Amino acid sequence: MENKIINICFVNATNPNFEGGVILFIKNLVNYIKSLKKDVKITWIYGGKENKTYTLEEVNYIEIKIPKILFLRDFIFNKKVSIFLKNKKFDIINSHALSGHWMNTYKKRFNQKITHTYHGITFPYYKVHLKRFNLIKRIFLSPLLLYSYLIEKPPIKKADKIICVSEKVKKQLKNLYKSKREMNVLRTGVNLEEFKPRNKEETRKKLNLEKDKLYGLHIGKGGYWIKGLDRAVKISQEIYKKNKNYRLIIVGAERNKIKHLMGEDFILYKEKVPRNKISFYYNSADFFFCLSRYEGGAPTLVVSEAMASGCPIIFSKDSKQEIIEDEKNGLIINKFEEEDAKRIIKTLNKKKKKQEIIKNSIKTIKNISLDKWGKEYINVLLE
Repeated sequence: MENKIINICFVNATNPNFEGGVILFIKNLVNYIKSLKKDVKITWIYGGKENKTYTLEEVNYIEIKIPKILFLRDFIFNKKVSIFLKNKKFDIINSHALSGHWMNTYKKRFNQKITHTYHGITFPYYKVHLKRFNLIKRIFLSPLLLYSYLIEKPPIKKADKIICVSEKVKKQLKNLYKSKREMNVLRTGVNLEEFKPRNKEETRKKLNLEKDKLYGLHIGKGGYWIKGLDRAVKISQEIYKKNKNYRLIIVGAERNKIKHLMGEDFILYKEKVPRNKISFYYNSADFFFCLSRYEGGAPTLVVSEAMASGCPIIFSKDSKQEIIEDEKNGLIINKFEEEDAKRIIKTLNKKKKKQEIIKNSIKTIKNISLDKWGKEYINVLLE
């Protein structure tokens, strides 16, 4: 394969312009491949409003028109992907998240390699979501569990290689599908050149933030409830009672979905922040909230970015960030009430302890740099 152009195809239903975790994951991978200067041709298939093909920054994009029908959308996209791929000669096809069901009807070509990356398992994700509702709603929405089981099943049997973003995902996958097959665990890498410690006073000045305020930070574009934004607001209420100089910066959450959380005086809301400015928010914050009710990644992308930036992180116990040890490279809390608020403030006020946590978190995340992760991921794709 070294003497010819390698054709790699990435498959994910979400538009590449969306700045969510899986899309940024694929973009980091695409950029890493391009940096290798190898003879590689990259194609990216995604779902959208129309059928079109275009090239941007040396990547060929294929947009497949799919209707906005909840849940059926994923099955329709995967079916169209399967039909499209039958007439193409890709050496490697790498699909992500819910976009692997196309394998169910696809016949693999000779010498073709198919890999699939699980960024989380939808079945336990929906089980957590269902806890929000009363019994009647849970019964009504229970078909979601069957949907989640079916949509993610084909890669288990059909993919040549399975990549999981954490040991947790690997374990859940094996248990759910009763699988004994080999699976690779590759934790999500972070760009250490972009996300790194900077002078807090200077970055606050760049963002027009006040010099002497205490800032908490929550970044998340996905569902606010599963990401624990309500938990961040709840514990922030307790912190604010004790320190009126406290502010919670919320980045990325959709305004119309979090209106009920926005009535607090301490909230600074930024719905859209350019990607090239995100790192400055980590640098400006005194701490970062990762209070998710379910996460696939361990670390998630935002966690690895915050750690690399030298921003102490407050974790929920159920986010299960496997690389974190309580009070060593982060704080793990469980109640989101006054008791935990006191603990956060106490830790932040102990300069030596705070610096120790920051130092350890940076040391931890350096083992998952973008280069190391990219190299391991490419080895799985090309081996």
